[in-house]
Amino acid sequence: MLEIRVDFDKKIKKMKPLHGFNNCARQVDYGEILPDFLALRPPVVRLHDTAYPYGAGHYVDINNVFPDFSADPEDENAYDFTLTDLYIKPLCENGIEIMYRLGTTIEHAPKKYNIFPPSDPDKWARVCEHIVRHYRAGWADGFYFPQMKYWEIWNEPDGLDPQIEPYGPPNWAGTAGEYYNLYSTAAKYLKEKHPEILVGGYSSCYILGKNEGGRWTEGDPSFFTEFLAHVRTSGAPLDFFTWHGYLGNQGTKKIDKEFDFVDQTLNEYGFHDTLRVDAEWNCCICDVDTPKYRDQFYINMRNEKGASHIAAALYEMQRCGVDLALFYDAQLWKEYGPLFHVPGLEKTKAYRAFEQFLRLFDAGEERFSTQGGDVYTLAAGGREQLLAIANTSPAPQSVIILPAGEKRAVRFRLCDKDADLSELPLPDLTEPVVLPPYSFCDISFR
Repeated sequence: MLEIRVDFDKKIKKMKPLHGFNNCARQVDYGEILPDFLALRPPVVRLHDTAYPYGAGHYVDINNVFPDFSADPEDENAYDFTLTDLYIKPLCENGIEIMYRLGTTIEHAPKKYNIFPPSDPDKWARVCEHIVRHYRAGWADGFYFPQMKYWEIWNEPDGLDPQIEPYGPPNWAGTAGEYYNLYSTAAKYLKEKHPEILVGGYSSCYILGKNEGGRWTEGDPSFFTEFLAHVRTSGAPLDFFTWHGYLGNQGTKKIDKEFDFVDQTLNEYGFHDTLRVDAEWNCCICDVDTPKYRDQFYINMRNEKGASHIAAALYEMQRCGVDLALFYDAQLWKEYGPLFHVPGLEKTKAYRAFEQFLRLFDAGEERFSTQGGDVYTLAAGGREQLLAIANTSPAPQSVIILPAGEKRAVRFRLCDKDADLSELPLPDLTEPVVLPPYSFCDISFR
């Protein structure tokens, strides 16, 4: 039984902005952002696979914004910003920062179109710089958005899962060396022209290992280490490093393992100040024995099973020290978009996990965090004294809560199979508190 000894007067560290998303929730790709999405106040939205699969040919990607690579990068008529502008403008106007992925959308189909290394990396870098200029310096009837802060170079150049990718790499058809050269060329040029922005990459598909003969092998992460060696030698900036942390049945324990490895390796190569960013994550939990495991984890993302894991993952990323996290995905029409039920747009239990984390973030500072077995805990204090607990087990779990000092519990909320982060009668904290299967709760103290 886990003992939770909370001292709300003991400051640990600031709460991190972990409630970011890939893309945003709109009724249609060019429509208004849902007010309930804005109510989550995401700190950052990453633009990758934007409008995928509907309308993806007109948004964000270099091949969409600059469709004819033989054109002159200085010619503003060579660019098509129209739909990307419509996507970005309301996000920035609502104070949301943007991570703009410079590259292309994933391609699962047998024929590949845009995932090949640019024929001229220097020209590609100049095109990217004009996109930065459009959004930050008003070029080509553009904008002056300081929120356009993060610029990420490509996505998953190391990625291939032979179980779901029978047609080869879906993101990068070049070699590792070709990606390293593209990164350093573009990163140095962008920082030279816009020293105030943050430049990074490379959204590792599987940070703990290497693809060898079509299989992921843990323990030989040479794509990562050779990338860091190249960046260090080339003198390119690496303001932030991104990896993808999808959680399978190993659950939130994968967060600790991945973060510790990323953190230690960045430090080993001298990148002490580089932000550690989990740029895509979700809870792909299949709790039944079925060959249609992907169908099942899409279902679970929206119910109490996925929601309890989402809540626990947010607690764990805060405990470990992840600087920024971006959940994949907020779009309504995607299997990976579990915030709302479609077409009614009712909030799911996954939405409630982010709603809870926003309150923890607003409190200001972490006061306590731990995990034991399938139970995860995070306490925050400052503007509010809040203790959050998640049970990721299919069985009930009991915890003992021991607040320090004279703190008194005043409010209890629960999200489980039957409750949607609903306020319920306060439990008796002199006795063990029983957490229902696949649940998360919070207790407010004064």
